[in-house]
Amino acid sequence: MIEKLIAYFSKFQPLSEEERKIIRNGTKISIVKKGTVLLKEGQIPKDNYFIIEGCIRQYYLKDGEEKTSNFFTEEDWILPFTSVENSGLSKYYLECIEDSHVVVANDDEGNDFLEEFPKFQKTSQQILEKEIVKQQNELAKFINQSPLQRYSDLQKSRPDLLNRAPQYQIASYIGVKPESLSRIRKRLASSPD
Repeated sequence: MIEKLIAYFSKFQPLSEEERKIIRNGTKISIVKKGTVLLKEGQIPKDNYFIIEGCIRQYYLKDGEEKTSNFFTEEDWILPFTSVENSGLSKYYLECIEDSHVVVANDDEGNDFLEEFPKFQKTSQQILEKEIVKQQNELAKFINQSPLQRYSDLQKSRPDLLNRAPQYQIASYIGVKPESLSRIRKRLASSPD
């Protein structure tokens, strides 16, 4: 698993053998079981996550109903941002929907690591920028696309997710009820390519 992490970081910049060794020796990979809730609404997020293998869902509770807002899979970062407005408390939940292999680090550990190994600061900045752009693009898609377009886009961009997440979570993610998702799937299946 650690080699997958090294391969990920190597996409941003070449790593020396010493840097690979730093990652191998300084990284702990946790196995988190399906159904584990990593973060609940009202808790103060303390950890950041990098998914090596697995799937984690982000959702909100609104009037007792779960509203899925994101799925994180391989090579995704979960960086729980909070604001001063809500005293740093999470407004959402993070739940493993598969057994997952994740790197867990809190901000203090990350800052200590970057202080000790400054070469990784540039990589860290690139990753953060990439994640911000990704989140902005996801929000823009949700605002500008119909549920049919969102599902069609999901089929193209993340087809594996359709088999990994329960259909009611996929429905919530694209903003419809499960019955509407069934109609969307039938419509797309019957339309010519």
